[in-house]
Formats: sequence, structure tokens, C-alpha cells
Amino acid sequence: MKHLFSILALTFFFSLSLFSQDEIILNSGENIKGFVTEISKREVKYKRVSNPDGPVIMIKKREVNKIVYKNGEVEVFALSKPVVAYNQNIFAYNIWDVVYNQFAFSYEHISKNGKISFYIPLSIGYGDSDGPKNYTDLGFTGFGIKLFPTGQHRVTYFLGPEIQFGIGEDYVNDYDPYSGYYNYSKTKQFYYGRFHINNGISYSPVLNLKLSALFGLGIRYYDLKDSYDSGMQSSAYFTISMGYTF
Repeated sequence: MKHLFSILALTFFFSLSLFSQDEIILNSGENIKGFVTEISKREVKYKRVSNPDGPVIMIKKREVNKIVYKNGEVEVFALSKPVVAYNQNIFAYNIWDVVYNQFAFSYEHISKNGKISFYIPLSIGYGDSDGPKNYTDLGFTGFGIKLFPTGQHRVTYFLGPEIQFGIGEDYVNDYDPYSGYYNYSKTKQFYYGRFHINNGISYSPVLNLKLSALFGLGIRYYDLKDSYDSGMQSSAYFTISMGYTF
């Protein structure tokens, strides 16, 4: 009689343990019965019902739809996009700027949340006749901001403002009071400023490489007396860059 009572008791407690378990329901529809031990930012850890003293098993959190705990509580996991790894620093060379007779580089730092970045451009001009009405851009630097509405992905859209300060050289109208004519053989250096709103797309085929195309529209101001380029005018800028990320 005692032996029968012991068997019934063991059966009861075993049946109770079957009901005292967690149920992990995956996005694929599969149900996993076990004991959840830990939920981290990216993983769910559990042990099997059949081997509670065995090893901890890990499953990616994005694969889990919900967990029904043994006390009846239900935790639902929202579907999320895969996390894209990216480096926060970029050193880039503007390939397209050779068309403007310029060597142009930039340094960019992306925030931890991937929503905004700050960058500093640097350009050194060479040759001549690389600007409107044949002025020479000797070089510029500045400061820019990029906003990433959807964060960082393999293909990412961005937009934001950029301000540039530079120095150039141009021909000026040199009036000859003796002849009463203007001659254009005299060159003069001048300072300028530009403000653009940029839009662009970047593509990262691998972690340490970023390719970008950027187009900006805005205004510019050249302080150059007696030149057709002087004053405020509309401005546009296009470039393609290749960057190393780290």
C-alpha cells in the first residue's frame, strides 16, 4: 500500500512539473517547452524540460514571437529588423572632385544610435578655371551634419546641412584711366562661403567600406570686388566618395 502511494505521489509531482514549465513560441510557429533562465537584449536562454540540469540553450530573440510563462503571464516580442553592424568613424576620399580640379577628403563620426553624424570636409584645389566664370578654387573646409531617418543599413539615405569656408582666385576688372578701358589680366584672391542642403545615399558592401553619392543645393557668397563672381548666387554640388570605416 505504501509502495502504491509513493508511485501515485511521484506521478502527481511529475505531472505538476509538466504543467509548471514555460512555452516559447517562435515566429515560425514552432513551440518549445522548457524553463526560461535569461532574456538578454539579443537572445533568449532556456533549459529543456527533459533535461533541467543540462546545458543552457540559446535562441535569437528576433526569432521569438512570445513566451507563455508557467504562471500564465505572456510576454510578446515585437518583430524587429536584424541589427546591422557599422563602424562609427569614416575617412573618405571624394573621387568625383577631380572633375573640379580638387583633392577632397572628409572625416565623419556617426553617433551610437546611428541616427546622426558630424563631418569635416577638406579640399585642396589645383590648376585653374575650375569654377563658374573661370575662378580658381584654392581650397575650403567647413562643417556638416547628416541625418539618417531610418538609422544605419547596408543602403542608407541621409540628408542635412553643410557650411563651407574657402579661398579662391579670380580675374578682376582692372580699369586703366589713361586708356579708358578695362583689362582682365589681373588676378586677386578672395574668401567665400557656401551653404548647402545635401541629400545622398550610402552603400556598405562590407563593414570597412562605404560608398556614397551626395547632391547639394544652396547659396554661396564671394567677396570679390569688380568681378562677375562677386556677391550672392545659387550653388550646387555633386560628388561620389569612397570611405574607410573604423
